[in-house]
Amino acid sequence: MLNIFIDESGTLPDPKDKFIVVSAVSVRKIKEAKNLMSRILASLRQRKIKIKELKFYYAGQRTKRQFLSGIVSSDFEIFALIVDKRGRKIADTPDNFALLVAELVNEINLWYKTKEVIMTITIDRHFHRKIDQEQFNKLLRKRINSSLRYKKVFHIDSQQNALVNIADMVGGAILWKYTGKDRQFYDLIKENIITEKLVSWPEIKRKSLNKKTHLNRCMHPSK
Repeated sequence: MLNIFIDESGTLPDPKDKFIVVSAVSVRKIKEAKNLMSRILASLRQRKIKIKELKFYYAGQRTKRQFLSGIVSSDFEIFALIVDKRGRKIADTPDNFALLVAELVNEINLWYKTKEVIMTITIDRHFHRKIDQEQFNKLLRKRINSSLRYKKVFHIDSQQNALVNIADMVGGAILWKYTGKDRQFYDLIKENIITEKLVSWPEIKRKSLNKKTHLNRCMHPSK
């Protein structure tokens, strides 16, 4: 059984962010993820380091390396969708975010098809309103391949459940590679990356519109 943790790095609305990375980390045993988190926190306490939260942008160089090396040694599998925004300011809506997550989840499903059953999908809480979360879940179900089997989608506050920050750490490392800031952290995890798909935002939107048109034609064939 698989637990998929998903987070994004970069922002949709800010045109200054050239890329947005949606990353996923597959964990077979939750205990392994908890052990990794415990080791990192113990190391921080030992060094008398206090950070707001175990996220890529708050962590120091040593903590980043330790955390990402732990992901590799735990043999967690990594999937990434890198979206070139093409300078656009994209509305941060359940519809748009669901497009990105569905694109990534479909890639994950292609890899695990007939191999594993995905138990849960846990997303670092992107939307705070329940109505937006429900709309996102509804849109996600429509857009992912029907062969995917999963029990539930959870929207988790990372301050309440730090395990989702495993995906944040991975996403930050991949984003830094694409922005040219630093690729040393990407190099730490690259052997565990199963898929790393680069697409443009117009390409994803066009694909979505084509699928919608196809469904409408199937439902309302011309006489």
